[in-house]
Amino acid sequence: MTTLRLAAIGVAALAISACAASDDLSTGAAGSGGAASGGRGGAAGTGVAGEGGGPAGTGGSASGAAGNGVGGTVGAAGTNGTAGTVGTAGASGTVGSAGSVGSAGMGGRGGAAGGAGRGGSGGVAGSAAGVGGTGRGGTGGGAGTTGGGGAGRGGTTGVAGIGGSAGPGGTGGTAGTTGLGGQGNLPGGVTSLFPPPNGQNLCPDPPLKITFSGAPTLGSSGRIRVFNSGGTSVATVDMAAASVSQTIGGMAFTVSRPVYVDGNTVSVTLPPKALAYGMTYYVNVESGAITAPGGAFSITDTSTWRFTTMAAAPSDRSTLSVALNGAGSFCSVQGAFDLIPANNTAAVTVTVGTGIYHEIIYLSRKSTITLQGQDRNGTVISGTNNNNLNPSTRGRALFGVDNVSNMVFRNLTIKNLTPQGGSQAEALRLGACDRCVVRDATIISLQDTLLWDGKIYANNCLIQGNVDFIWGGGAAYFVNSEIRTIGRAGYIVQARNPASTYGYVFVDSKITADSGITGNVLARIDAGVYPASHVAYINCQMSGAISSAGWLVTGSATSSLRFWEYKSVDASGNAINVGSRLSGSRQLSDSEAAMMRDPSVVLAGWTPPAN
Repeated sequence: MTTLRLAAIGVAALAISACAASDDLSTGAAGSGGAASGGRGGAAGTGVAGEGGGPAGTGGSASGAAGNGVGGTVGAAGTNGTAGTVGTAGASGTVGSAGSVGSAGMGGRGGAAGGAGRGGSGGVAGSAAGVGGTGRGGTGGGAGTTGGGGAGRGGTTGVAGIGGSAGPGGTGGTAGTTGLGGQGNLPGGVTSLFPPPNGQNLCPDPPLKITFSGAPTLGSSGRIRVFNSGGTSVATVDMAAASVSQTIGGMAFTVSRPVYVDGNTVSVTLPPKALAYGMTYYVNVESGAITAPGGAFSITDTSTWRFTTMAAAPSDRSTLSVALNGAGSFCSVQGAFDLIPANNTAAVTVTVGTGIYHEIIYLSRKSTITLQGQDRNGTVISGTNNNNLNPSTRGRALFGVDNVSNMVFRNLTIKNLTPQGGSQAEALRLGACDRCVVRDATIISLQDTLLWDGKIYANNCLIQGNVDFIWGGGAAYFVNSEIRTIGRAGYIVQARNPASTYGYVFVDSKITADSGITGNVLARIDAGVYPASHVAYINCQMSGAISSAGWLVTGSATSSLRFWEYKSVDASGNAINVGSRLSGSRQLSDSEAAMMRDPSVVLAGWTPPAN
């Protein structure tokens, strides 16, 4: 779906009535003036004959809503009376009402078979000017609302105001954006396609989405291909290939077959930068790639699924929008990140709409970025990456960043789909992330969910996993968060920080687990390799899944080891019995705990933003 632009402009013309003086004379008693109505002059007063000379008849008063007041008529002469005085001037007519506002353009109609939507009709011209006034032309109609197919026509030109001098012509209406409704001539069993057939002004990084009337099945042969208008293939997904090689954010990745089924929709993630701005493309789906609910499915012609991308990238790069339905400047998070230059200094906010974004994301040396979802549970970055596909801590994360500062993640979900036993699979890896914030976020994997290095603050987050699912060498401060073990018992933290820094600190948080899990471990470490490992739980609520020993150390713990705890309670708020905690771990004093509650202490002098 393309971006909708609606502009309705109304212009009113001002009419001003002139007034005229009553100059007739009457004699005898004053006649009473007739009241004016509808902007007409008052009726003339009629002088009654006076005896012996009466006073002059006064002119009829005039008042009107718009037109000119007419003076009183001459009073009849009194017998032997003195001359009537001059009739008073009729009061001015009130100012004529303004011309009516030009009405907004009518919305474009959905075109049959993806036909063109109609643009808005022209704005109505201003109404007539008053006497001597000048009417201004109505402005053009606003943009047509979303039509059913191709681009709508612009609004017609406004008509000049009547009754006065001709006003300027109305400006042309903005063209209606491409409609999504009325997708006609779809293949059998298909209820919609995205990008929409004959769509215009599309994002340059769209997923391919085919929605069926029932649940489809993915095949193991056949290709899904995108061609430019000249017939050259620009992107291919081979259903026979279990994985493909792609360059994402400047780094090479092995990516599992990027085809997913979400309910009745097949979603295909194209390689980054596969499409260009201002180009027309068509899509073919070979037989065998997808099986529709009713059987075989294919698209083999050049016209059924055809669309055109927007002319150019947005010029304002301080705020970028991402939406799967085409309402934003981009359809993928990586597409928005790719537009941001390396070593940028200007702040950028990337807002991501609701939906499931199937993509691996990577960026490096790009800072002062806020990535915010429209809905924490509804904006989901989901996909598969792990050590089997990309055997390195740097390459195996679903979402990875390196050498960034002042980056904010908020109001979204990140989920690595790697199954249990599928090797290490970070959902969010923050490498050398200085003064980074993760807020109001849900992050899910199984083994090694988080790998964080740098100075990182997390507030109101849900972190799920089961084996060393929070680990790294950085200083990280979690507050008001839930750390949840899912699927099986395991180890929550493995902190590999040096003695010169703090490690992972959890304050006022909940340590929970799936039902039935027991023997969970707060943290583990090989003290022979990382003797100064630091993990602290301050005023945390812990479920019964935590083992009585609480901690696990391989090798001999020394005084450098910092496994700390302070006033842990159960779900009812009762103090936990910590008498069996592992030797080498320690319960903190009040003053020590107060120090750990201060994020600026844990994060080496940095005070995170309040919100």
